[in-house]
Amino acid sequence: MDFSIKHTFDREHARGEARPCPQCRTEALVLHRRHVSPERLGTPLVTEYYECECCDARYQYSPADDRWKPIYSS
Repeated sequence: MDFSIKHTFDREHARGEARPCPQCRTEALVLHRRHVSPERLGTPLVTEYYECECCDARYQYSPADDRWKPIYSS
């Protein structure tokens, strides 16, 4: 049998460039969602949500603090 395998963890993605995943160390961490808090609540806070296409790890990134936080599934 002959199988064709498409690798999804290339460096360039449709949504932007991938970042290194802290768990599996491959360049497969891709931005999936970006949230900016409303201005009426004060200083807008930016939160970005990333998913690794290689090991399925998920992270929340806070650019203001330069802090990564893992997201665990329930």
